[in-house]
Amino acid sequence: MNPKRNYFPFLGGIVVLMTLGGCTAKDPEIKWDYSDKEVVGPPPQKTARIDLDVYLDATSSMEGFAVNDASIYSQFLDQLEASALSAWKNTDARYYKFGESIRPVSRTEFLSAKNNPAFYHEKGIFTKTYIDSVVKRTDTSRLSVLVTDLFQDEGDVNAMVEKLKQKCFANGITVGIIGIRSAFDGKVFDVQGFPSGYTLKSSERPLYAIVFGNLYNTELLFESLKSKPFIKEEQFLIISRYINRSFNVSLSKTRDATSLTNKKSLNPHSFNFIMREGKDGRLNLLVKLDRNTRCADFSAPNLKIVAYKKSVTDPKNKVIDSVLTNDISIESIRRSGDSLTAVLTLKNNGTKGYYSYEVLLKPDELNGLVAPAWVKDFSTDRPVPGTPSASKTYNFDKLCSTLLVANAAISPSYIAKFYINISKR
Repeated sequence: MNPKRNYFPFLGGIVVLMTLGGCTAKDPEIKWDYSDKEVVGPPPQKTARIDLDVYLDATSSMEGFAVNDASIYSQFLDQLEASALSAWKNTDARYYKFGESIRPVSRTEFLSAKNNPAFYHEKGIFTKTYIDSVVKRTDTSRLSVLVTDLFQDEGDVNAMVEKLKQKCFANGITVGIIGIRSAFDGKVFDVQGFPSGYTLKSSERPLYAIVFGNLYNTELLFESLKSKPFIKEEQFLIISRYINRSFNVSLSKTRDATSLTNKKSLNPHSFNFIMREGKDGRLNLLVKLDRNTRCADFSAPNLKIVAYKKSVTDPKNKVIDSVLTNDISIESIRRSGDSLTAVLTLKNNGTKGYYSYEVLLKPDELNGLVAPAWVKDFSTDRPVPGTPSASKTYNFDKLCSTLLVANAAISPSYIAKFYINISKR
């Protein structure tokens, strides 16, 4: 037997294995934060105890709600503390009346607002509603509820929005607005064109509970309140960056994307492709959402892509850290219910190497979020006595829309987050 004759095939096999190993070498690992906290928020901050501050608007325009103990307004004041007690094992409730200034009151005095006209004529309080003074006292460690008719002129709206932006949105405080209608027999003040106000008799008029706290506690209070027939699920707006409870993303190359080849990925919401050098790629995007319907909805035509890129173009080099990129664009956006489809175009002009993208789908800050329909139903931009507009809230729609823009400027919302990994050859 010739030993050399058997030796060369063995060496050839090693060469083949080495060659195959080089072809199937793993792509370099590029790490991201794969959590979905930017979209759905952090885990709930649960607590067995709550400190509750209730602020009641004691200005003259609220007096008309104090018609009798059976009115919805009266029932609502009764139920605030009871609802908190049913939601938390331990509740420390404190009561205040406010207008030009704020004064602490006993629970008995607070409840007297149901049928005592004098409650709405206290000197130093009753002539003007300074909601921004209450906002300054809010805190994530407490739950604050402000009960008011929100009837404000344009200057009041701007001052309130600016204070909410600085004090609440910049500090992670969630703002919730509950709208209810109650019997009203009295005078409406602060009306443009009617310096002395106007009389509204035997009618229903909106009033609001504005809730300040963390997202979990805000929703927990509402869950307890909505067991009452006068609290409606569809008349609640949460102003929060987290407008989805969960989401699911699918991504695949289009039929005409011959420059791309699918690769298997083990991470959910992470999609791997091989791309031929110098070519572009197009991808079909499908997003299925579980929206928090208590938050603002998003406008599909006003969605945009925010993408960050990391890359390795030489295996001996470190990962080039993430940079904002315009490599990915979005088009053909279509929405059906809570399903969204679109086409993504990927333009990567880099050399051979490995590229990883973190992609966020984001509503435009100025017009990407839409208040629910009930907000417009409760609102008027020109109240006129003797018409249906007289019993609506002046500038309420503008207030909510401006708050959504102000919150988005501080804490933008995201619809989905996913990853595109490209091995360019």
